[in-house]
Amino acid sequence: MAKTHYDIFGISPDANQEEVKAAYRRLALKYHPDRNQDKEYSGEKMKEINFIYSILSNPEKRKWYDSTISYYSSNEEREERSAYTPYVYCNSITISDSKGRTTTINVGDTIYYLVEIDKSIITWKYKSKEYFDVVIKQIFDPSKRDLFSQVFDFDFGKTPLFLVHWGNSEMMIYREDFENLWISSSTYKSIDNRKGVITGVILVLIVGFLVYHFANKFSVDSETKARIDRIQQSNKEIIEEDKAYYKENYFASESEVNYILSEYYIPCTKEETKTLKRVELFNIPDRLGISVGEVKKGEPVIKLLQCPSLKKIKVKYGDKSGWVSESSLENSFCDFEQNENLEEDE
Repeated sequence: MAKTHYDIFGISPDANQEEVKAAYRRLALKYHPDRNQDKEYSGEKMKEINFIYSILSNPEKRKWYDSTISYYSSNEEREERSAYTPYVYCNSITISDSKGRTTTINVGDTIYYLVEIDKSIITWKYKSKEYFDVVIKQIFDPSKRDLFSQVFDFDFGKTPLFLVHWGNSEMMIYREDFENLWISSSTYKSIDNRKGVITGVILVLIVGFLVYHFANKFSVDSETKARIDRIQQSNKEIIEEDKAYYKENYFASESEVNYILSEYYIPCTKEETKTLKRVELFNIPDRLGISVGEVKKGEPVIKLLQCPSLKKIKVKYGDKSGWVSESSLENSFCDFEQNENLEEDE
């Protein structure tokens, strides 16, 4: 025997709104994804709970739902009825959904109902809109509406349209409610595709912004590039020695070597200082950098490079090296050290 909304909520059909709300809170607390390891199951269960609550908490929707409960009779009653009641079903129907899309819906198709679900990320609580889906089990033939009352009880002010099911639950949906609250499978796919396109566009914009950000913030400008090219062309052997020197002594990457040559980064005399607080080491002197480790408060570190424009210092701690804020060091002053090869070139 199919379960009604009241069965799922564990309340009687005569329950008042306070009892409905209490049942909803109890189930929401039990099945909330934050409290369950099986996130997929609990997520689907929460959609079902919110779907049912959206009906039982709304007096008008609850009224039309109550008018269909008599349809969910026992198997014995259905068998008894089937012996003398007419066949009032059809295999498909063409109808417009709540988004105005006209489509042909067949037995076995899926339709969708938008529900709000309470969610949270750590302490941030928010509402997410998701679609609850049910499957068309029967389609009531509109041409046989005069015979419906011989088969089941319903609200005579409306036209029964579908008998739907999910899990071991069933529900009747009226035409008027489908056209105001539900969407067809084709509309859902259209919305889902549009969401995918929007997500893709957002990702492209984010990636484009990051590329632009790094290209402008961490690329050598034309004047500096010309200077580096001039130095490289004048004496390639010396430049290779310089690169090797900075890579070996300052643990500098290829791009960091270019910044040193352009004087965007300043090599320090590798003095030791201490951290004023726990700090993270980043691979670049920017908040968009990737963490490569951390240093506890009061630990000794060696100053390697300075980026004056960003007020960041590259330090060495044990076998790790990375960028930190000048304010996180006991002494952030960087004595300038220049490679002898560069002095000769100047």
